[in-house]
Amino acid sequence: MLPSELARFKIESDRVTPLFASQSDIDIAKEVIDTFKIGRKVGEILEDIKYLSRIYDYKLVKGLAKVYLRHCKVESETKIDYRELRRQLFSRGPVLDEQDREKVIEEIKQVFHVDPIKIMYEDLDIERKIVELPNFSPEELLKIYNLSLLQTIIFNAYKMTISINDGWKEIVRRIKMLGLMYLAYESPLRIEIFGPLSLVKMTEKYGRNLAALVPFIVSKSEWKIIADIVLGKKKRTYRLELSSKYSSLFKYIKDEELEKKFDSSIEERFYNDFKKVIKDWNIIREPEPFVIEKRLYFPDFLLKKGNIKVYVEIMGFWTKEYVNSKIEKLKKFKYPIIILLNEELSYDNYIPDNLNIIKFKRKIDIGKVYLALRSFQTSVAQDVDLGDINDDVVSIKELSTKYGVEEKVIRSKFLSKDEYIVLKSYAVKKTLLQKLSKEDFSNKSLSELVSKYGNYIVDILDYLGYNIIWKNISDAIVEKSKRFKG
Repeated sequence: MLPSELARFKIESDRVTPLFASQSDIDIAKEVIDTFKIGRKVGEILEDIKYLSRIYDYKLVKGLAKVYLRHCKVESETKIDYRELRRQLFSRGPVLDEQDREKVIEEIKQVFHVDPIKIMYEDLDIERKIVELPNFSPEELLKIYNLSLLQTIIFNAYKMTISINDGWKEIVRRIKMLGLMYLAYESPLRIEIFGPLSLVKMTEKYGRNLAALVPFIVSKSEWKIIADIVLGKKKRTYRLELSSKYSSLFKYIKDEELEKKFDSSIEERFYNDFKKVIKDWNIIREPEPFVIEKRLYFPDFLLKKGNIKVYVEIMGFWTKEYVNSKIEKLKKFKYPIIILLNEELSYDNYIPDNLNIIKFKRKIDIGKVYLALRSFQTSVAQDVDLGDINDDVVSIKELSTKYGVEEKVIRSKFLSKDEYIVLKSYAVKKTLLQKLSKEDFSNKSLSELVSKYGNYIVDILDYLGYNIIWKNISDAIVEKSKRFKG
């Protein structure tokens, strides 16, 4: 981004158009690049840029220099702690005569092995020297500048609507990780993002995050931006419209710091912490979006246990109206949703009192998430309907997995059914038990019985009073318990 005072645009009626650099500005870009030399101090270069800005378009020259300098590598001649040097130097003052002054300077020299007077302020930007230049051609510099100019103008947006032909998941992922407030719609597919000028505080941080999204949009093969930009002392709103026909004007240099931010995001930490701590639930990243009343929702995660599904959305910047609007819509969704709300990014002191909202600062409390999941399990357990089940033998473990509830829930359901007896691992119809009770399984091979009936026969044999006598590691003989003999 550029400083706001360097933004170049023209206003016609209710429209604002960025004044992008073009091929005709190649010579200016070349002169700016030629000003930068390895070994020169930044302050010296900026003095030359000041001279160039009197000859050419002031904002263009200054903007090009800002962009180019941002990608230069600069550092001081010496690797020392300049703040500590200045602290020690000034803490020995005030010095009233030349002899005392030389004594203090010599003491500091002995500590830092440099002349403190000569290099005292060398860490300041204007004193730093260029040690490496970016490998940009004049054409590339113009394109990078154009992207910075567009970001600077969008920084002042009240709202921005984007449309792209592909890569929706990637864009939504960026929107979420930047903490932006948005609404997504189908038919036609588009995303409306709240701009910083729609808020009352933290507008600069939010605006920078919105500007950081722009490069990802214009990197797509087909895209369109419609933004309402607030400009001037009277805060009038103007319409900005751009599409992929302008793509050739831009070049994006990957921002390593921003990529690190994505890799260490709250979403990433939540995913890793959840997998590490909660073993009985599965976590799926970026599940398929769903539609509620023509509005698209892109959950961050899907948590699954059996047939229980719980969606998770991590909310960045938010306002009271934004949260309440989202909750009202989500109430109409058939699956439960947990909203994880970052208290540090609130625009007022309002915190909604809602069962499905978990507040956090810096890090999400996985324990609170697990408690919420347990409450969902309880409600699901109450809703488990086994009325259609009429099998002679039912595996309690299989039903527990199917419905995503604890085995004791399945047991309690069958205990209320008069036609079933609940054994260790199975619920068995009384009619089958009565039938098998007439059989004599004495001296039968356990493996043969399992092969004939299935694993449930082990529970039935125990219920009918048989003992299992192991003859070797792979087979056993069934014997009638003495207390059950005639």
